[in-house]
Amino acid sequence: MAGASGSGKTTLLRQLSGSTVLQGKEQGSLINNAVLPAYVWQDPAAQIVTDRAEYEIVFGLENRGMPKEKMQRRLAEVVTFFGLEEMAGRDTMSLSGGEMQTLNAAAAVAQNPDLLLLDEPTSQLDPVASRHFYEFLRQVNEELGITIIITEQRLEDVVPLADEMILMEDGRICTSGRPEEVFRQLSGGLLSFFPSYMQLFHRMEKSAEVPLTKKEARKWFCSSFRAKEPDGPGAGEHTDSLNLITGNPIIGKNLFFRYEKSLPDVLRDCSFSFARGRVTCLAGGNGSGKTTLLEILYGRYRAYHGKLKNVPDQPIFLPQQPGYLFLKDTVEECCSGRERMKELLSYFGLEGLQERHPGDLSGGELQRLGLCHVLGQETELYLLDEPTKGLDSQNKRLLGRLLRNMSSQGKTILAVSHDMEFAAEFTDFMALMFQGAVQLVADTREFFVENQFYTTSLNRIAREICLYIITQEDVERYVEKKDSGCLSFPDPGGTAGV
Repeated sequence: MAGASGSGKTTLLRQLSGSTVLQGKEQGSLINNAVLPAYVWQDPAAQIVTDRAEYEIVFGLENRGMPKEKMQRRLAEVVTFFGLEEMAGRDTMSLSGGEMQTLNAAAAVAQNPDLLLLDEPTSQLDPVASRHFYEFLRQVNEELGITIIITEQRLEDVVPLADEMILMEDGRICTSGRPEEVFRQLSGGLLSFFPSYMQLFHRMEKSAEVPLTKKEARKWFCSSFRAKEPDGPGAGEHTDSLNLITGNPIIGKNLFFRYEKSLPDVLRDCSFSFARGRVTCLAGGNGSGKTTLLEILYGRYRAYHGKLKNVPDQPIFLPQQPGYLFLKDTVEECCSGRERMKELLSYFGLEGLQERHPGDLSGGELQRLGLCHVLGQETELYLLDEPTKGLDSQNKRLLGRLLRNMSSQGKTILAVSHDMEFAAEFTDFMALMFQGAVQLVADTREFFVENQFYTTSLNRIAREICLYIITQEDVERYVEKKDSGCLSFPDPGGTAGV
């Protein structure tokens, strides 16, 4: 189930889950024959109620009065199936956002529901973990017969999995059917809810069979295109990323940090150099230390060993849960006296929500409000933790253009993100974290060309023909159709500039 932010997806999931806390008027009827639905919320931290991961998995089973022996057997099954052996004994508050999402999904599946409702379950998962998660869902559906309804904004991996696709707009279901059927019916901005390779197919083909999976898309691409320069288009694309970091970069040397003395280090001998006046994306697996590094740069925590150098004064931080930023009763009160924030409300399409309580906004609307709050303040360094979480494609493009504009004015943006398509289009540098250390800082194009897993879907389907295709715009630059040898694409953006 897809749709723009605020289109009603989460509200519909809540009704399907049997929630009785919704306020407002209800008309019509809802028939749901699921005896035991399980619902995984959009905000993973808000759903966790116990202090250890293994307790969280069996919490619902305890409430149902399941015997201890059966409960322990179910716990062992779920922990093994999800690969959570290392996480099971950990404190839940020490988990990263992505680890919390995985834990909530495991707790839901442990109840053996006949209906599993997932509200953006991979928004904080890294690309590799996200693909593993969807493979797990496929097994749950095929082997256990559990019906699964998913809302998502990152659709590169979920569309190939879906038997049916539902698009929502302004609180209504505007179309539904098999993904290929829905794809054939749509045009314009609604096509942005499909994977990038399907959008490319729509611009190039009219009669061929729609490729739903990356395997099918790779076959179509390789049979339809050839490289413009057989010896390697774009030779010289690679640049020495260290030479691009000029001026006074933000430097960290041999940083070590742990949350408690009895816990292992989260940052281990972490050294880096981040460019000032550029947009840098920090990628890496869940639990690799990305959020912790942002919070140390912000000043919330201090490394017990190592040094920081050239960190601008008074940086501003966007947390993974932007609701923590707002203490007023209405959006209007949150913006009081801040003209720049009011301008950004209009820019992100939130001007009609001034009288709403921040807690009553959808996940995507709250995320945009958090971006308005943070980016509406004047400083040199902006630290953004998962800034595209919950954003539809149009708002991602608006955010990307805004960040580009700010960096051209000398602002430094360091963002943690698992959204590789967004990072490929709107960042200057990519940094990769692994086991508590920054292993690599590279020019964005160099990063995606060299990687096989942390890269875009288009790069994975096109790399047999040309390694340098990262975004849709690169197709026209580097390849030509085998029959005509001429490519010309319209602007796919469809949104206003900054």
